[in-house]
Amino acid sequence: MRPGIIRRIAAKEILSTLRDRRAIISNLVLPLVLLPVIMMGMPLLLGGLFNREAASQTDLAVENLAAMPAQLVQLLDRANVSPFEAGDVIAAVRDDEAQVGLVLPEDFEALLSEGEAAAVQVVSKMGSLSAELNASKVQGAIDGYRQQIVGERLAAVGLDPSVLNPIIIQPVDASTDAERSSGQLSWIIPFFIAIWALAGGQMTAVDATAGEKERGTLESLLVSPVSRAEVVVGKFFATTLFSIIAAAMAIVGYVVGSMIMSNVVGSRIGGDGAEIVALMGGSLQVTPQSIVLLLVSALLLAGTISSLLLAISMFARSFKEAQTYVAPLSFLLVIPAVALQFKDLLDLGTWIYAVPLVNALMVMDDLVRGSIDFANLLVTWLSLLATIAVFLGLAFLNFRKENVLFRT
Repeated sequence: MRPGIIRRIAAKEILSTLRDRRAIISNLVLPLVLLPVIMMGMPLLLGGLFNREAASQTDLAVENLAAMPAQLVQLLDRANVSPFEAGDVIAAVRDDEAQVGLVLPEDFEALLSEGEAAAVQVVSKMGSLSAELNASKVQGAIDGYRQQIVGERLAAVGLDPSVLNPIIIQPVDASTDAERSSGQLSWIIPFFIAIWALAGGQMTAVDATAGEKERGTLESLLVSPVSRAEVVVGKFFATTLFSIIAAAMAIVGYVVGSMIMSNVVGSRIGGDGAEIVALMGGSLQVTPQSIVLLLVSALLLAGTISSLLLAISMFARSFKEAQTYVAPLSFLLVIPAVALQFKDLLDLGTWIYAVPLVNALMVMDDLVRGSIDFANLLVTWLSLLATIAVFLGLAFLNFRKENVLFRT
């Protein structure tokens, strides 16, 4: 194969892709902007909603309001809960007359004064986030009142409240700084890298195969003094270039989003919003070595995806048909990426690092968490290189078949 010819074919495909500005914006620029927006928008939105619900007034429908002790009324008032008498609490909550309902026994105070237990019912709409937040305000006030009663009863018999808690559990986090800072949703990083790598390579691969068929330019390329192998390799390099650029934009977008979250967003919101910042990886810490290894892994993933795209899209008669063939490929990436959040429970073993595509997602997740094993990394890279060779071989075979090349 002649490097100069391969370079010219790749340049032709690159130029053809660059002419489609909408595709460039949607597949290359969008991940750089979209990921920081998603990362910042989630904490700001949910944190604002949680804080708003905590500060807003909650209407509490109460059955037997007269039996409610004054101390409990004060605790509810501090939690911004306004109780009112309701004959049918369940109907009041169902009809949205109140966000939460509370059923008290008529002898509530008498039971407590006699040292007995009193059962209360908290009524809310299960599955509604707003209802659960409002119900938690009511339950918090009731729990505070319960602790007061317990303290008073223990003090009456000369006991310290600490006797009810003889063992104090102190959780200690043994995870590394990278594991702790990556957040519980660290699997989103390889998920977005893989998805954008597919999107970036798809626009070039489909245009370089089915697109050329549809325009009728493939025949002129094949009759020129260029070997089929040079055509395949040239188109592969062009496809991989846009695939890795899209993946790199996703990596940069996530790192930028993490920096903004930790330095700007995290310092401006507190409470539940700050917890969501940590959950989303708002304090992400990645070393230069991790970033380099992440980019190499993303490059090999992009190469695997690009070679697969070329092998498949060549079968299509038209650009639209090729998109139909390529669309299901996203499931090969989405399902393993989502499964990453359960990998500790699945206990798949080291063999998973030999499975193409899945191993790339596993390695990238390990890199983000700072728990990379270089033996697994080497197995993954070799597996991806072998897969690229196999898919390129399939693409080359397709380019040699007349019934595939001129399938109309």
